[in-house]
Amino acid sequence: MPLQQLRDADGPVETQLSGCGEWIEYDKLQLESAPINKYIKGTILMKYPPHELGTGEKVLKIVLEESTTQPSTSNQASINTFIFGKLVDDCESILKQGDTVVLTNFQASKSPSASKDGRHAFQLELSDEEGATVFVCCKTGPESAAIIRKTKVVMQDYTYAPLNTIKDGVTVNVYGVVKFFKQPYRSKGTDYCMTVTIVDPTGAKLHCVIFNGNADHLPKIYRTGDVVRFHRVKIQEFNSELQAISAPGFSVLTFDGALGVPATPRASSKSYHFTATDLQMVEDLRRWANANTSTFKTTVTLADVKAAEYFDLTCQLVAKGVVDRSAVMLKVWDGTKCPHTLKDVPVDRSALEGDASEITRLGPLTVDVLTYDNHTATAKSLKPGTYLRICNLHAKLAVGSSETRSGCPGAAPKMEFHLHGGTTYGRGIMPLPTDCEDVRQLKRSLESALSSEQDSMEDLTLLDVLNSSSGPSASEEISAGCVERCQQESRTVLTAHQHISPKSLGEVLHQTAPRKHRIRAKLVNYEPRALHQSVKLYCPHCRSLQEIPGDDDLDTWLLDAGRAGAGAGSCSEPHDAGWYETTVWEQGDQRRRQITVRFVKTNRLRRTPERSTILVEGVSLNELYQFSETFGNIIPTATRPDDLVLNDLSIPFLIQDGSWHYGCRRCSDPRPVSVLQSLTQDDTWESSAIAKVLGIQQLSYIFVMKFTLDDGSGSLDAFLWDEAEKFFGISAADVMISEVLQEKLTRIMNTLCPPKTSPEDYPWLECCLKSYYVGEGLDQKTCYQVFDSTVAGLEDI
Repeated sequence: MPLQQLRDADGPVETQLSGCGEWIEYDKLQLESAPINKYIKGTILMKYPPHELGTGEKVLKIVLEESTTQPSTSNQASINTFIFGKLVDDCESILKQGDTVVLTNFQASKSPSASKDGRHAFQLELSDEEGATVFVCCKTGPESAAIIRKTKVVMQDYTYAPLNTIKDGVTVNVYGVVKFFKQPYRSKGTDYCMTVTIVDPTGAKLHCVIFNGNADHLPKIYRTGDVVRFHRVKIQEFNSELQAISAPGFSVLTFDGALGVPATPRASSKSYHFTATDLQMVEDLRRWANANTSTFKTTVTLADVKAAEYFDLTCQLVAKGVVDRSAVMLKVWDGTKCPHTLKDVPVDRSALEGDASEITRLGPLTVDVLTYDNHTATAKSLKPGTYLRICNLHAKLAVGSSETRSGCPGAAPKMEFHLHGGTTYGRGIMPLPTDCEDVRQLKRSLESALSSEQDSMEDLTLLDVLNSSSGPSASEEISAGCVERCQQESRTVLTAHQHISPKSLGEVLHQTAPRKHRIRAKLVNYEPRALHQSVKLYCPHCRSLQEIPGDDDLDTWLLDAGRAGAGAGSCSEPHDAGWYETTVWEQGDQRRRQITVRFVKTNRLRRTPERSTILVEGVSLNELYQFSETFGNIIPTATRPDDLVLNDLSIPFLIQDGSWHYGCRRCSDPRPVSVLQSLTQDDTWESSAIAKVLGIQQLSYIFVMKFTLDDGSGSLDAFLWDEAEKFFGISAADVMISEVLQEKLTRIMNTLCPPKTSPEDYPWLECCLKSYYVGEGLDQKTCYQVFDSTVAGLEDI
């Protein structure tokens, strides 16, 4: 029963909750997407009116305060709690402010409003669908027995929106068929991320981005064509397209898309809501998807693979071995035989993990797959015998061009299999459970192959066994040097365009622009050497670049602005207004300055300095730094006879949480500071909202660097700027305020271009370059820019 009563007469609370796990304190909470087998206790500090999501489902928000004998000023002492579904109806009428409640089978997720409301960093989510229960603690009395009406929960159908009907800003439930997905990967924060594109019979598609602190709690999708059910996804517009993100109370079920197999859900939590109507929707989508197989990517067997093809392979791992620092080899089979001559990857016998007899027995049916960069960690963790799906695997022929250059003329082309770095096109390695339909089919194929190949396997001679299990011969080691392996010994990796054939810089320099190139070279020099000078201010509107002002200039401009403001506003003393309170004091230095601070009023009951907005006037740079260490939002202003105004935009228009925000002098149309009064109603003080209200075109922080690349055949200068953050894995804005990231950027550049090292010993970098023309006529020249590339192993630098 989702809502129950705890009475004093029935004994201690702990005894009545003996089957509900252990009690957990607020500060011990951890991120959990599945219901937690513990209970939490608190007093209802606030209760909000319920409202409906876009699905028609109700949600009720309450704020719980932890019961404690000691007063606490910690943000951990109160927590936002959301109740979903049928449980809302009972809780809406029964729960009231001041009640003490106990919650079980709840989920804990990140609170998106923690930085604004000052409450716990997590929020609690409860749904009867997930088996949540709310206990109300009641005093014994004649009226207490009637407080709660215990009702039987009736399974009712949820409402699902067809994909062609969803709109921006709503929260909905949807069904769909997976057209594309990326396996879970670590986001820039602490969470894992998964992207999924779904379609339905309406012809519409929806791109979904799901985050969770635990990769195991993300959708369990094994292939395109799987059916998914998403509960509570929020629709928002991104790059002119609708996108779904996981909202509070999010849950997911995934079903195999094959016809005729049981509709067994792969759930993100232990309990879920699934009715006969759901089953019918799953079957309808399965039939539609299988009637439109051209819409969905299918797996390819080794017997059908073609040269230069990218494909998904369902297989079993026979053995694995580390080739070098940048590559791991997987020896796999799928029960079919590749018709091409295969390139064996020479791996030292001692480094090969797997059953030697199995390697020998299955040798003719196995292929060697080279995995690179971010995939090597997964490859190393796999155990022989694991069933896998390798997505976006590249089959390529090692033809004469590279071998001839290496002194191997006339070598017959051999097929190689490469899993390149990155996650583009869903690239990755996915272990499959033994009970999924694809593995059942694979097992039948493997058993059939073993039966038909048994005789030929038994005819292997002792010489064959020794040859297949021994280390590489000298000729093999020489041949290995002929193989053109992507990303080998490279400190950078490609995030796309692995299909482009590599070119030498000499070839690149002799080709006309515009073109895209894939190159392998060494970074022999870069500018600026003072890395803090590589961060610039960029206007996305007029595409102009400008230097970040130095401290001496800023201090001069601030003091000049203060003197100008004092002269312009000398006819009136600073005063309070309806939306701010004013404090004035004299600064006892040689200039005898007057500093004015205006504290903006908000609807927040308790205003802490770090969440306050102040307007400052007459300050020096040092004083501005001091204010920024205490107050969350600081807006430098100047007084004019009619109103408060911003300073010249050479000075930041906002300092927020340590970040200095500048505006474009060319594209901005500054308005009086009084327009900020409109933000006090919703208490919305994001930098973008402040800039919009003030008429400011906000400047972005970006990296701008020039790399000098050399591969022995030629040398050229290439710029790195609009994709520099992806290249370094660091935000330029964050580098400006974090000494840790500044040190990391230095370590990265020292890794790519080591100081006090001979250029012959510099590491190789593999990257994409695009060429373009600048100037006209006789002044026209070709420039190059680095793109779709990133530094390898950033987490280890």
